[in-house]
Amino acid sequence: MSFSRVGSVVLCLSAIGCSASPNLPASSGNLITALQPGERVKIRDVGSKRDRLVQVEGKIKAQAPLVGGQRAYEVQDDTGSVWIVTNRSIPPAGSSVTVSGTVRLQKIDLAGQDQSTVFIEQQ
Repeated sequence: MSFSRVGSVVLCLSAIGCSASPNLPASSGNLITALQPGERVKIRDVGSKRDRLVQVEGKIKAQAPLVGGQRAYEVQDDTGSVWIVTNRSIPPAGSSVTVSGTVRLQKIDLAGQDQSTVFIEQQ
């Protein structure tokens, strides 16, 4: 009976040790990516998924600090780029990432011109 308890503890610790850090997006080549929530989409299709949970994959192109401790970073794939808004730390530019989040639309009207933009709010 004690072996099964020890085995259970080792199994739990192994699973915890293999999980991704909550502060970093999972890389695209591991099991954690498959477990992330959201429909996997190309960046060109993000605009049609408003208020839905999606998963995009690409390289970090740029970063920008925001007010209130939030950060933003631009992810680019072979179809386009999209900004990600997060409270997490951001890996360096050029890093490959897989990001899960909710697609949001920010309405912006400048001098009568619609400058609205779509972004992903990272989970």
